[in-house]
Formats: sequence, structure tokens, C-alpha cells
Amino acid sequence: MNLLVFLALVPLDVLVGGYAWLAVGMEGWAASHGGQRPVLPVGEVAGAGGLLAAAGLAVCWGRYWGAAVIQFALTAVLTVWLLSVYG
Repeated sequence: MNLLVFLALVPLDVLVGGYAWLAVGMEGWAASHGGQRPVLPVGEVAGAGGLLAAAGLAVCWGRYWGAAVIQFALTAVLTVWLLSVYG
């Protein structure tokens, strides 16, 4: 059942993670074409991480511990990866 719950969350993960990745990429692209230093879009990264963490908490509240652990791990990996782009 944990696998089914995780698979049900995959579209949400892709949409939210893709939005955060797009926001970070667009900021870097705009800065490189404008001759400025890129600034991390903290609001987008924090919002995406918060939404995915809230989904993990909801799954945890439903007692699907395996799916919740995977959700939190994916959120942490996504957030660290997006933050590493800006050093």
C-alpha cells in the first residue's frame, strides 16, 4: 500500500519539483543574459519544499510510513540540489 500511495504522489512531485526547477533555471538564465549575478528565488524553492513536505506529513498522518519517508527524502534531495546550483 505504501508503494501505491507513493505512486499517487508522483504527479504532484513532478509538478511541484518541475515548477521549482523552472523558477531556478529562469532566474539563472535571466541573470546570465542581463549580465547580473543570479539570485536564488527563495520563495519558489521554499514554497515547493513546503508543499512537498506538507504532502509527506499528510501521508505520515495516514500512517503510510514508507511513502512518507520516500516523500521527505525526495523533498530533501530536490531542495539541496536546487540550492547547490547557487553555491
